[in-house]
Amino acid sequence: MALIHRPRLWSAVFITQKDRQTFVEACLERSHPVALDVTVDARRTGWAHPGCTCGKGARGSLLPNESSPCEWHFQIESLAEAKHSNRIRALDIDFDGISLRSMEGAEGAEKVRLALGGCRFFTSSFPQLTTLSWKNVNTKHANYLFSTSPFAPTLRSLTYVGPWDGLTARANNLTSFVFENDGLYAIRVEDFRSFLLDNRSLESLGLEYVDFESDSVSPPIPLPNLKSLSIGISDTKLSTIIRVPTFQHLSSLRIESDDTDFYVLSATGNGAAFSARSPLGDIAETWEMFTGYTKPTIRHIHLGGCGPMDCYGERDEVTFASMLSDVHTLEIGIGYFPYWYDAFLDDLKQLGPQLKNIRLEIPEGLEPFPGDVNLWEDSELVDSIEDLVQDRFLQGRPLSAFERMVTSDSERLNREQDFVWRCLYDGRELSKFIKPG
Repeated sequence: MALIHRPRLWSAVFITQKDRQTFVEACLERSHPVALDVTVDARRTGWAHPGCTCGKGARGSLLPNESSPCEWHFQIESLAEAKHSNRIRALDIDFDGISLRSMEGAEGAEKVRLALGGCRFFTSSFPQLTTLSWKNVNTKHANYLFSTSPFAPTLRSLTYVGPWDGLTARANNLTSFVFENDGLYAIRVEDFRSFLLDNRSLESLGLEYVDFESDSVSPPIPLPNLKSLSIGISDTKLSTIIRVPTFQHLSSLRIESDDTDFYVLSATGNGAAFSARSPLGDIAETWEMFTGYTKPTIRHIHLGGCGPMDCYGERDEVTFASMLSDVHTLEIGIGYFPYWYDAFLDDLKQLGPQLKNIRLEIPEGLEPFPGDVNLWEDSELVDSIEDLVQDRFLQGRPLSAFERMVTSDSERLNREQDFVWRCLYDGRELSKFIKPG
């Protein structure tokens, strides 16, 4: 029982509408005075509970009953006490307005203001707050939250899901900003530039469903401390707004399908990281727009997941040649095999001597019958592979290694693929064209 009275054991508090207010107060008292990490599930308001003293109408279920406080509503009001709100270090609020969808328009705005304005917690100043995650979708009126003092000067990390507005843009001196727009309205470029100018120390930036009204006509803003940039389904106009000097350190690149109509580019190197989603035909352009000005040397490239032919049938319109110019090790997934018969194979033949290692994902479905390796003689795929290896050898640019790429956690599947690979490699005597070292 003595452990109950140790404050540090109560420094993380998760509050839902299933918790009575007295329980929340007990947790807060036992945690005092240590810093708090608070998660508030405020997705619904006005749950009906036996013995509820709140009014029965829509407004009554949203507003606290001051004369007879309800144990089941407004549990988070306990956090508004200065001795508690002043020690909140991290705050995660999920308020997606599910119960307020019918409250849009002027009347809805007033109802939301009444509801949220009745909570002292939402107008607290949070002087020790360093990390805020705020999910606010389905109603723009929830931006009334924190209207008195939007962001504490101590705030360094902000994750915001909802509509962009002036309130969000007032955050400054952040080191981390993650923003998922509601996707309904484009953002004015100058508004976002102004935000970045107030947050030049950003180390991490993540954007999803962010569209801009136009390209920036002003010079791009350099973000010298930015180490991580993640772009979901967003507008490439962002590339006209920012510059990321650390991208010169990128050295490894992965291109994989995400089971939709998009491919994911993920690059890393020396502490820097860049990721973006792009349609197949825009991959090279997206890469050039966001990294071309730093001219990173990409030594390792992984092409994985679904290949171009499987998803689009646009193999004659897409080339990765501009992204392969510095590659030393190239890993090619199973979905890219159809590409061997066209431009992709020609690109690999033309690459310079820096290309030393190729790894292939071999499908077990290509397995010949044991001992019957002559079946490889009728394989157009294997003809293309042999042609590539031999061509680079004859041009004085031989590969140092041509290997099977291990992709499965299944030992059985790995054994099957290894057998297929040995049949291919030995059957065509590829070792004659490989020069290790």
